[in-house]
Amino acid sequence: MSTFLATSASLSYAADAIVVAEPEPAEYVRVCDAYGVGFFYIPGTENCLRISGFVQYDVAAGKLLGRTSLDKKTGLETNDTYYSRARFALQVDARSETDLGTLRGYTELWIDHRSTNVPPYSGNEQYYEMKHAFAELGGFRAGYTHSLFKTITLYGGRVIQEELVSFGPKSTNLISYTYNAGNGFTAAVALEQGDGPVHTIDSYLPHMVAGAAFQQKWGSIRGVVGYDSNYEEWAGKIRVDLQPTDSIALWAMVGYGTDDHIANSVYKPWGGNWAAWGGGSARLSSKLGANIALGYDENENFALVANVLYNVTPGFYIQPEISYKDNFKTSNSDSMGGWLRFRRSF
Repeated sequence: MSTFLATSASLSYAADAIVVAEPEPAEYVRVCDAYGVGFFYIPGTENCLRISGFVQYDVAAGKLLGRTSLDKKTGLETNDTYYSRARFALQVDARSETDLGTLRGYTELWIDHRSTNVPPYSGNEQYYEMKHAFAELGGFRAGYTHSLFKTITLYGGRVIQEELVSFGPKSTNLISYTYNAGNGFTAAVALEQGDGPVHTIDSYLPHMVAGAAFQQKWGSIRGVVGYDSNYEEWAGKIRVDLQPTDSIALWAMVGYGTDDHIANSVYKPWGGNWAAWGGGSARLSSKLGANIALGYDENENFALVANVLYNVTPGFYIQPEISYKDNFKTSNSDSMGGWLRFRRSF
């Protein structure tokens, strides 16, 4: 009898035993080097993600801010201003490969804290802006970003105030397609909404842009044309970039636009029918570079911007800049200002 009880107890304990499962192996973040530095695989997926951005502080002084203040001593209006801005930018880039090409989603958000002594902007103000939010598949892009009229002909040099003589519209909702031939030739078309109360489309017909670029080791040549559907105006630009040495880069660009119905259409923000821009960059040492940009239009608006950029350490640079602008048709219209920028990128 005692033997039977002992045996029954042993069977009972064996049936109630807890089996501990083997721990699952930890899934560490893997580097994704298919799209460049900084991408990693989102755990459990084949999507690659890059989180980046910058923290920036700008200080500006002079007459190029486009605001007027009241001199406390004389009671007269003056354009002399002081301005400071702290900015945080967050950039999120997600990519993966599909049968139709690279699938991408990109977002960039700016958050500013601005301060100025110029009425009605006295005191501090907060500013938020979605700079980019678009999806791409292969060469197809849809979302909110810079106009193709601006991007395909690049920008106005590595200067802060690149648009004292404007050369392109602001960001816009768009649908675009870019064809890349793989030999340095690209071509693109876009349907765009425009921005603001004047340039946003007022019917079902969008603004239209088409452009092409050819890039080689010596530099590149680029061209673009845009049609403003609101006012039935055309504008175009041609740009040439040259790379004579490894440390020197030069560029020149000309633009022409019609003004039959409106002086400044969405694709012709400069004054008059034509405008010209140019500039260059020079690498003076492994840490120091210099940049210059000029602009001039038919209405005799002239601008000159120059700076130096010093890379203190990887991820951090200082950029002092001076700017000059004048309208040769108007006496005493010249103005000068300066910027000092500190940026930590990550």
